[in-house]
Formats: sequence, structure tokens, C-alpha cells
Amino acid sequence: MNKHLYPGYFLNRIAITYKGNPLKVPPLQVIKDFFTYAQPAEHIKAFDEFCLAALYDQYRWRRGSPGNALYYSEQLELLIEAAYLLYQESQRKDKLDKVLIETLQSFFNYASLAKWKKRHHTFTYAVLSKSSVADELSAVTIFRHIDFLKKLIMHAATIALTGD
Repeated sequence: MNKHLYPGYFLNRIAITYKGNPLKVPPLQVIKDFFTYAQPAEHIKAFDEFCLAALYDQYRWRRGSPGNALYYSEQLELLIEAAYLLYQESQRKDKLDKVLIETLQSFFNYASLAKWKKRHHTFTYAVLSKSSVADELSAVTIFRHIDFLKKLIMHAATIALTGD
């Protein structure tokens, strides 16, 4: 990410949801809130269905209205932004769990916050339209995007349930 940009520039979903400076919102609270929406197993199932719907070149979202798909996409975006805030904390402090730090480092070494959000928006557009995410992203990028996000969801579930 460009070091000259305001760090909160890419944290718009947190700013909108929590109505304030996104850099002041505790990322662990965002993660806990993510899991008040649904339990970990339900999130994994919804994420799998979200990704599958994005792969089709026709509208395939089967979990209610398109608004439900958009809401779930926003929840995933909140999780990505919270992960970024935790990642920034892990760079300054050594109090976070080592596995969490490794997960966040591999997540953001693979792609910047800006790239994660751009790819996520590509998935969201594909879910809500008659386009396939495969029209915009390579198979490898799609696979890695899904794999990394699924790992993040599973690790975030551990954080939410244990409070660490």
C-alpha cells in the first residue's frame, strides 16, 4: 500500500459500520461481531456458497435476496479490514498469538489490503450479476483468494471463541 495515503483510506467498511475513525475501532471487537451474525460452521458454508455463486456465469446466489449476498459481502469486507488492523498491531506489538501473527503475515504478504478488497469486490460483483469471477481473475488467483479467506475465517473463529 502507498505509504503516503491515510491508513484509514481502505478501512471504509469499518468507518461506515462503526461510525467513526476506523483506526480507533478495536479489531477484535469487529471479529467478535462477525461471529454474532453466524457461527463459524455457518460462515464457512455461506462463504463456500458465496464463492461458488461467483464462479457461475449466471446469477446463482441461493441464500435469499441479492441484498443478503451484499450484506454477507460487507461482513467479509469487515473481516478483511479487521485482519488488516490486527496485522498492523502485530507489527508494533508482540502480544498477539504467534499463529495469528503468521496467518496475518502470510495473508498480507500474499496481497495488500487494497488488492484484497479489489478482489473481494470482483467476487461480489460476480455473485450479484451474470458474470463469473473467472472472467476477471486467473484460476490460481481465485483458488488462493478462497483458500486464504477461508483460513482467515477459521482463525478468526478461534479468536472470537477464545477471546485471544
